[in-house]
Amino acid sequence: MNLRRKVTEFVEKYRLVSPGDGVLVAVSGGPDSVALLHLLYDLREELDLRLEVAHLQHGIRGAEAQKDARFVAELRKGWVAVSSQGSRSGPDQIRGRKRQCRGVGTSGTVSFFCRGGSERKLAKIATAHNQDDQAETVLMWLLRGSGLKGLGGMAPSHQLDATYIESPIGVVVIRPLLGVCRAEIEEYLHEKHLTFRLDRSNQDPSFLRNWIRLKLLPQLKEKIDRHLPARLAQQAELIREEEQFLAEFARAELDRIQTPEGIDRGALLKYNKALQRRILRVWIEATRGHLRGLDFQHVEALSI
Repeated sequence: MNLRRKVTEFVEKYRLVSPGDGVLVAVSGGPDSVALLHLLYDLREELDLRLEVAHLQHGIRGAEAQKDARFVAELRKGWVAVSSQGSRSGPDQIRGRKRQCRGVGTSGTVSFFCRGGSERKLAKIATAHNQDDQAETVLMWLLRGSGLKGLGGMAPSHQLDATYIESPIGVVVIRPLLGVCRAEIEEYLHEKHLTFRLDRSNQDPSFLRNWIRLKLLPQLKEKIDRHLPARLAQQAELIREEEQFLAEFARAELDRIQTPEGIDRGALLKYNKALQRRILRVWIEATRGHLRGLDFQHVEALSI
């Protein structure tokens, strides 16, 4: 199956776009984002999309970042139907870069694309995360001791946290390439004779994600299965579906035991320990509006 058809089927399966959607394509200039832009441009009439381009200059790679911005600007000119949201220098700190958590993104990066999408009345932001990125994300969260939500990796689409931006139209991140591997993208670029930029910092194994990509995953693929990224991506999808079911179940149970003063503690303690934690997290999120700063120890202390 060629990449165009595979991406089209993935977009349709997860209903990532609707006819008439405006899509802000996040383009770094790297191979994945160049392929994403080319594919969406190729599909724009078939899917009835209005496309615009956004490029964020993080301000931590000096002249190389400036060359990336110029490359994206020139790339955009090649497709006249695509207008440019522009290049912008952002205060993304080295600490944020060190996290290398592309599945989540730093708040500055997310805010930039949120604002761009909202200002241009574009309801969707397309990023170029692929199947290999998904595998790296799952392994990264596993090593960090994440719960099921983290092991579910990145979803094909998700509504952005309202704390990032106030938008009357709402902004949704979509990942059209999440069902294809990096090798397929590279083959597509070669076939279409598409040029791209390479971020040399991606070769620095001192960053956790880079170490997983450059060191850990190759060894796991050699030892276990060369198709391991696809297997991890499939496992993540199963976990996301089960996590969604359990979250909905916990919300329903919370409704049964919630009182005007909070939660009926006696009723809560009758549940299995795992369900107690879930109910408490749902209750705290509903009360505070978010779960930031909440650790396992906090929830555990409440359920004792």
